[in-house]
Amino acid sequence: MRTIRSELRPPDAVAVRGDGSRLGIAFGLGAIVTLAAEVGILAYRRSRAPSPGSSSVSPDRTDPTLAVGRRPGVPKRTLEPVRRVERVTMLLPNNAYPQDVRVRHEAESLVAGGHAVEVIAPRHIRQPFRECVNGVDVRRFPAIQSGRPSLTTLIAEHVVAVVALHVAAVRALFRGATVLHIHNPPDMLFLAGAMFRVARRHVVFDHHDLGPELVAVRLNSPHFVWLARAGERLTFAVASRVLATNDSHADVAADRGHKAPRDVTVVRNGPPASWLRLPMPHRSGPLSSVRIAYLGAVADQDGVDGLARVLAHLRDRSPSIEASLTIIGDGDGRQALEAELERQGLARSVTFTGWVAAESVPMLLRDADICVEPAPDSALNQRSTMIKLAEYLALGKPVVAYDLLENRRTVGEAAILVRPGDPEAFAEQIAFLAADPVVRVSLSRRARARARTLTWERSEVALLAAYASLGADRQA
Repeated sequence: MRTIRSELRPPDAVAVRGDGSRLGIAFGLGAIVTLAAEVGILAYRRSRAPSPGSSSVSPDRTDPTLAVGRRPGVPKRTLEPVRRVERVTMLLPNNAYPQDVRVRHEAESLVAGGHAVEVIAPRHIRQPFRECVNGVDVRRFPAIQSGRPSLTTLIAEHVVAVVALHVAAVRALFRGATVLHIHNPPDMLFLAGAMFRVARRHVVFDHHDLGPELVAVRLNSPHFVWLARAGERLTFAVASRVLATNDSHADVAADRGHKAPRDVTVVRNGPPASWLRLPMPHRSGPLSSVRIAYLGAVADQDGVDGLARVLAHLRDRSPSIEASLTIIGDGDGRQALEAELERQGLARSVTFTGWVAAESVPMLLRDADICVEPAPDSALNQRSTMIKLAEYLALGKPVVAYDLLENRRTVGEAAILVRPGDPEAFAEQIAFLAADPVVRVSLSRRARARARTLTWERSEVALLAAYASLGADRQA
């Protein structure tokens, strides 16, 4: 089993409309209500995050990859300023900045739109406590650094983040911040949001992940799930605007968060438009050997272990297909996957690159014939948008994935979707693509056409419109 180790290292607002009782609950319950649940979420996120000091590629929901500097291939630009400049403080509890690409994209887009933005985030090894990154003022608090997470270190990490971010929120409030932009998971910052709402400032809840579903996947405890739901409800309650990563999350904001449609904006994760212009080679003719690529975390909930069965079926079918797999990413499921590959006699067919910087992804995917998304059917995965799908499409790659709700909404007719839970059918679709070059070329063309609607630049428009509405509400 080959491993390639990356050499790249990361370095006057709206009145509270009818929410008084909920804000009172938020103040009254405090952080104790969600502490146990959020520890579970932190455990989940910790399992999927890169080790401190390295860069990474995220599964879909948070993609911590870019190093400091402008997005590759995207020229520096200044967007037309919105009507009112906001002073924005972003609270990021669980990931480094600028490694968290969604947060980085949003912060830089807001700066380009004329806003003043500061990001408060945990400090990873060798990062300065304060710096300016492309116009974004970054302040970092000391984070718990541990090689192997335990319950004790996770609790300590949670407490440090809660205290540091609430102190930062108080500081920002007194220094004149007009918007508090809260990122999740975990849903633990509702007290900071409540302070801003009482002070008649805006709170934007950036809903990255479904907290209760994360707890259910990781801990499988109804008590923890109930606590996570309480934290989620309180965070929705203090939010004057919600940014959802997809339509399913927008539905959750309406159903569970009781938010009006005008208070919810879908801001999708997406690759830069420059990826659409990158040349991508394609092998012609039927393929007796096929090169497969997977981008993202290696964890049980992402179904990467199922790729061992897919490779075994390709080998054992008649006619046999020689398949090699490149896994661009890492995670706590890697050891089990490696053991299964050894058991199946497939270890030499798989290459692990480990965590890499985002600008390296197109080159690593360049030679792949087919890209895959094996995430299984679950309440979490059905309603989560896998950013890797948009990245595959932007690079013009034929894609095979399981037929999940948000997968379908993302790819449209530009990929092959397989009924969930059937690795043999998944393998057969890979074999079908390997045998038919015409279908591969057709899918490649449809992929890039579809990807034009999925780039970050389109999401940027929605983000700035959401912030423009804050000023409109204030004037009203």
